[in-house]
Amino acid sequence: MRFNKLSLAAGFASALVLAGCASVPPDAGTNPEDPWEKMNRQTFMMNTVLDEFVMRPIAKGYVNVVPEPVRTGVTNVFVNLGEPSNVVNNALQGKGEDTLASVFRFLINTTFGLGGIFDVAGTVGNQPERREDFGQTLQVWGVPRGPYFVIPFLGPSTVTDAAGDVVDCFGEPMTYVENDLVSWGSWGVYAVDLRARMLPATDLLRDSIDPYVMAREAYFSTRRNAVYDGNPPLELTPDEFEDEDEEAEAQTASEAASAEKAK
Repeated sequence: MRFNKLSLAAGFASALVLAGCASVPPDAGTNPEDPWEKMNRQTFMMNTVLDEFVMRPIAKGYVNVVPEPVRTGVTNVFVNLGEPSNVVNNALQGKGEDTLASVFRFLINTTFGLGGIFDVAGTVGNQPERREDFGQTLQVWGVPRGPYFVIPFLGPSTVTDAAGDVVDCFGEPMTYVENDLVSWGSWGVYAVDLRARMLPATDLLRDSIDPYVMAREAYFSTRRNAVYDGNPPLELTPDEFEDEDEEAEAQTASEAASAEKAK
C-alpha cells in the first residue's frame, strides 16, 4: 500500500497543534508542586506527539478489531498478574484484610479463572481488586509525594511514584520471563491494553484548554484518592486557611470574654 504523505503531514500538524497547547507559559516553575514545569511541558509535548502517531492509533485499532469480551479477558490477565504486588504492598501498609483478599483473588483467578482470564473472585466471590503500589506505600509511610515529574514515553508521575514504579517492576511476573520475545510481547500487549482503556479520558484531555495542566491535576487527584483509599481529607486553599484562623481567633476571643464575665 502506498504511503500517503499528505495524511502524514496533516497528522503531524494536528499533533503539533495539540502539543502546542502545552507550550511553556512565562510563570512556569512557580508552582511549588511542579518546580520543573518547563522541562515537564517539553516532555509532555514529546509524549503527546508520539502518542498521536503510535499509541493512540494502535489502541483505537485494537478496540475496533478485538471483541470486547476478549479485551476484558486480556485486562483481567494483567490485573491478575498485578495481584502479588497488591499482596506485598497491602501487607506493608498494615492492611491485613486487603492482603488476604488479594491472596484469595490471585489463587482463585489463577486456578478457576484460567490464569486470570475470568475474574471469578470479583464476580462470584464478591472480592474486588485492592490495588496498591509501592508509591502509595511510601506515602502511607509518610514520605512526601515529591515534585511532579513527566517521564519520557510513560507520562505523569512524581519523584516518589517514579521510585515506587522501579520497586514495583521487581514484583511484576513479566519481569522474570527469560524469553525476550515473550517478555517484550507481554509488555507491548499490556501497553496497548492500558492505552485502550484510557481512550475516553485522553479524548477529554485533547479537548481541554491546557492539556498539560489538566493531566497534572487529574494525576494528583487520582493518586491522592488512591493513597487514601477513596477518602482523602479535605485540602484547604490559602484563603480557607485564613478564614479558619480568623474563626479560631474569634472563637478564642469569645471564650475569653465569657470567662471574664463569669468572674
